[in-house]
Amino acid sequence: MVLEHQRPYVWDYAIGEGMSLDTIVRSAVSIANSVTSDLQCDVTLEAWTGSSVHGAPTYATAVTIPAIVEMKNRLVKAVNGELVMSKARVTFVRPVTANGATGRREPIDPRDRITLPDSETGPILDVDGLFDSSTNAPYMLSVFLG
Repeated sequence: MVLEHQRPYVWDYAIGEGMSLDTIVRSAVSIANSVTSDLQCDVTLEAWTGSSVHGAPTYATAVTIPAIVEMKNRLVKAVNGELVMSKARVTFVRPVTANGATGRREPIDPRDRITLPDSETGPILDVDGLFDSSTNAPYMLSVFLG
């Protein structure tokens, strides 16, 4: 007797016919946002906008964004390629609005400032995320602070 392989009914029911991987990832991130809402706290993001005439960095008005903050020392590869110690990972499970200033990496630039609920801040060592190729916007982002 030869058994024909069939996808489980649960798979068909949960995903549905004709759904793209993009739709599945968006749904999964939306579920993750709902499930972790009690774990999220407000962080402050100040987007780097350029430099003053004296060469000092300039920033946009600070915005408060909910994020999952995990305080944990870990080695990460920084934007410049060096292995450095990170003290926190900030995960944005909601979209972060791009600033639009010239010369930035959007939506989080390594020159931005992120302040945690306890007023701690540090340099942005790395920004990691899964990006939607059709919009070039991230589904979600993790930012490692030094």
